[in-house]
Amino acid sequence: MMEETTEIAAFNTKLEADIAVARLADAGFDAFVLVDNAGGTIPLMQMTTGGYKVHVVVDDASWAKEVLEEHFDPIEWTPPTSASFLQTGSLEWTRNTRFWVAVIVLLATLAALAVAVPLTIARM
Repeated sequence: MMEETTEIAAFNTKLEADIAVARLADAGFDAFVLVDNAGGTIPLMQMTTGGYKVHVVVDDASWAKEVLEEHFDPIEWTPPTSASFLQTGSLEWTRNTRFWVAVIVLLATLAALAVAVPLTIARM
């Protein structure tokens, strides 16, 4: 059975988070990094979801925090408490994203047609 873990710090970059995990490993703690960036497809998404989060086993959290506080200044991030805020922000981002995706698809289609139509006419 896997032990329960908790977030003890968050960082803006993967490098900082990996260094923190290495520092914790040197101190004898098992730690890992969690990040929500769509599996790496949207690298900057972690800026809206709290950064690269360092997790340790719940029982080790207070000692692990002390180790990190000696060497790092983790970012201050608290998740929004209101579900309506999340839904509103998410909805606006989705509408904006859909618009730009549609524009890009339209432009790509027009570019493909601009190349394909002359080639088709030339073959006739």
